[in-house]
Amino acid sequence: MPIPAGRIFGLSVSTIVLLTIFLAPSLADAAYKSPVTVFPSPGTPVASDTTSFSFRGVKPRYMGPIKVYGSRSGRHFGRRLAHSDGKGVSFIPKKKFVPGELVRVFTGKKIWGARKGDFRVRIGRFYGSDDKKGHPGAPNKFPRLHSRPDLRPPKINVLKTSEASAPGRIFIDPKQTGLTILDRFGRMNWFQMTGYGGNGEQGQNFERQTYLGQPVLTYWKGASTSRGFSQIGYFSILNRKYNLIARFRMGNGYKPDAHELTLTPRGTALAISYRGVLWDTSRFKGGTKSSKVMDNVIQEIDIKTGAVLFEWHSLGNINLEASMNKPEEGAPWDFFHANAIANDGDSLLVSARHTCTLYRIDHRTGWLRWRMRGDGRKPKANDFKLGPGTKFGYQHDVRRLPNGDISIFDNGSVGGSMPTVQKQSSGLVLRPSGGGKTPRKVTLVRRFTHKPDPVVSGSQGAMSALAGGHAFVGWGNNFRMTEFSADGHVLFDATFNQAPTNSYRARKALWSGIPKFRPAIASQGTTKDGGTVWASWNGATNIARWRVLTGPDGKHLETIATVPWKNLETAIPVDRFGKVVQAQALSAKNEVLGRSKVTPLGKQAR
Repeated sequence: MPIPAGRIFGLSVSTIVLLTIFLAPSLADAAYKSPVTVFPSPGTPVASDTTSFSFRGVKPRYMGPIKVYGSRSGRHFGRRLAHSDGKGVSFIPKKKFVPGELVRVFTGKKIWGARKGDFRVRIGRFYGSDDKKGHPGAPNKFPRLHSRPDLRPPKINVLKTSEASAPGRIFIDPKQTGLTILDRFGRMNWFQMTGYGGNGEQGQNFERQTYLGQPVLTYWKGASTSRGFSQIGYFSILNRKYNLIARFRMGNGYKPDAHELTLTPRGTALAISYRGVLWDTSRFKGGTKSSKVMDNVIQEIDIKTGAVLFEWHSLGNINLEASMNKPEEGAPWDFFHANAIANDGDSLLVSARHTCTLYRIDHRTGWLRWRMRGDGRKPKANDFKLGPGTKFGYQHDVRRLPNGDISIFDNGSVGGSMPTVQKQSSGLVLRPSGGGKTPRKVTLVRRFTHKPDPVVSGSQGAMSALAGGHAFVGWGNNFRMTEFSADGHVLFDATFNQAPTNSYRARKALWSGIPKFRPAIASQGTTKDGGTVWASWNGATNIARWRVLTGPDGKHLETIATVPWKNLETAIPVDRFGKVVQAQALSAKNEVLGRSKVTPLGKQAR
């Protein structure tokens, strides 16, 4: 029997439209009945007084009502900020909370760790200010470049090179100087000043990373506080042309610390902050109900919107007893000291220096999945048992490798009252195994130590696993960097020429830069006797040679010298000059990559 026009299965078209309108929201909402994650997590005892509440696992339009009440500050109204991936929304209150108060949040959703969609957090009791700058440190005393007098790059003392070293470029951030890129032989490709005249500002944690599928450079820039933490600053991302494409800080009122900035494939950033909290330490000798303790805050930040997508606190999650750093009367207690975060699938790997432990934290819930204690203490439930040669302590720079291994920089010792775990520092590759009903254990893959002169780094440091089993190690406060072959032989070794210049991390990775400016030039001499031309092109990574031209004017130039590229600035002797001079950057195929301005003899131009 034919269906009457305008009717489907016995229902009129208008009826179906009305049913669709009324049922669509409920059907869509039903698709989001799975638990929603919120950060800060329910029960957090040290939430920020300017915290937002970030709900993950729900489309913003289906979140429903959110009601927030402070036990002392009353009802909080605010705005909603949709996360750029469409998988969450943040509620951002208009006013601050009161330190120490209990905050209740009411929703109509099923929340992880909460009952009937409602949960509580407590606002921390904070002390002090993070905005007081510490000692400015030594000014940059390196000489200026002739062709770029605005630049004072550090001097690198190259002790050893090898054609067998892995391809790539070296990334360092010497303090009081700036961000620096070297080729694999230690010659400088790019330099950006970040240390200015001893005013305390510096660049740190300079790395090559990937952002939205493209190679980028990332770094923190700022100044250390009077408490010794580098938190007065911001994060920056540069593209291949060295243009700034993003600048951001942490959320919820936290100051971004220089220890870590890790980009994820999700277009987000993982970062650390330190904040002083008044906390009960009365169970420790000399402790009080309101002792000064450092809380370590780990966040995932939506770079596009600034929204906080994940937040985890050391206080409330890690026992103070785990610390190797014992409290001192009257001094703030840095019991945890997070210094590295690695994206690890559905979890995060976190390194805590003062507990000598790696933690794997569930990215969705913030719950602890396992610990790897490196100092040899008796393992507890869900801990790893250390195999022969795997002990480590006061470590930096944890990373998960593609094959599942874990690389770290093992400082080994820190000095002072904390016990020594290893007598020398090293780059370390470990292989974890087990889980579930199988006991967890860790075995040694490789330990890279400096021979014949051992290095002991009490602070800082980095370990990069390279192709072919090579490792690149930055020795932190020891002003040194080394590349090892897979069997432990030194292929590259270099130091910094000026103490106390050192680099928080030293990395090696593939990079090809494209400067946005033309080459720079300077010259000195006479038309009769010749002299010297200085040429540079800051950021260019494929220059093979420099060609120098001169003549009476820009329309009548002739070549007077062609020399190999030697460093960020190449000095080129010539036996005669015209009235003007120009430098041309050439590729290995003699293609002209860039030209300086045609410049009068004795002048500088860029």
